Amino acid sequence: MKKMDLSEWSDWIDGQDVMEKLHITRRTLQRWRTNRLIPFSQLRGRLYYRKSDIIRLLKKGFNGK
Repeated sequence: MKKMDLSEWSDWIDGQDVMEKLHITRRTLQRWRTNRLIPFSQLRGRLYYRKSDIIRLLKKGFNGK
């Protein structure tokens, strides 16, 4: 598996980028939001996530399953 280069990510990432970079489904991302595993912000109907929050979630061992 290819290692992710998190340094190239912006501080805020939209949901589509999160799904592509982490290879997760829209439903998984929605479940993470619903279960309050990952904070998000909404701007003009789009959801955005902080890189630091994604890193924290990954360190806890969440892999999309």
